[in-house]
Amino acid sequence: MGPVLEVGDRFIRQVYILTICFTIVIAAVLLGFKRPLLPSFLIGSAISLSLFWSMEFAVRRFIQPGKTKHTKSLLGFIAFGKYIVLGGLLYLLFKMEWLNIYALAGGIVLVQLAIIIKAVGLLMPILMDAFSNKDSDQL
Repeated sequence: MGPVLEVGDRFIRQVYILTICFTIVIAAVLLGFKRPLLPSFLIGSAISLSLFWSMEFAVRRFIQPGKTKHTKSLLGFIAFGKYIVLGGLLYLLFKMEWLNIYALAGGIVLVQLAIIIKAVGLLMPILMDAFSNKDSDQL
């Protein structure tokens, strides 16, 4: 039997770690070369991480048996509060004229990039096994 594709808590934790590492490395590069892009990139990264975290948090709470009205109100508060904070950060970018749409989009894409990299890493052993079996069948 070949390798099994599993996505669980370890995968999610690795996505967080990879995203934070990407953020630190890219922020260091921007700090050295393109300092005006740094605030937009960091806010985009914060948006990306907060969206991923809130989605994970909501899914975990909704699939948990015995959810109460308190759980639903907590989820609503987190969702509403998150957007107030993110809206404030975007307002700050506009007001201070620090907005760079490309850097903001680059920060927002970080979680998706980390997920793609982790998914490819999970699929590589399966693909390698499938191709090696195909090659041995042809001989």
